[in-house]
This record gives sequence, C-alpha cells and structure tokens, in this order.
Amino acid sequence: MRNVEPEVKRALVEKANAHGRSLQAELLEVLKRAADEPLAPPSRTVLRLVMGASEGEPTWSREEIYEADR
Repeated sequence: MRNVEPEVKRALVEKANAHGRSLQAELLEVLKRAADEPLAPPSRTVLRLVMGASEGEPTWSREEIYEADR
C-alpha cells in the first residue's frame, strides 16, 4: 500500500487479522461494501429569510442593490 498513513495501515491489518483475511482481501471487502452502499442524497442547507420592520425611507434603491449582481 502506498500513500497511506501508518496508523491507517496498522488498523486495516488488525481488522484483516481479526476477520481471518489477508490485507488485500480486507481492502477488497471494504471497497465492495462501500460500492454496495446507496448514495446519500445531497444535503441541502435550508435558508430562512427573516425580515425586520424599519422606520422611514430605505437608504438604497432596489436598482442600487441589484446593480452589484450585474
């Protein structure tokens, strides 16, 4: 195995030994289980718009606010 932290490799070797498998067989099993898992739907962040009351005239016009988006 290349580019794997020693503690990760050590944990995988321990799991392989506990399951009576070689490291390669353990890795194949891990990959198989990962491939069999259904994909989770993408998470969506719910945004909530809270508007407060203000007094007087607005300080910016709608055009000034949205001009920055152009």
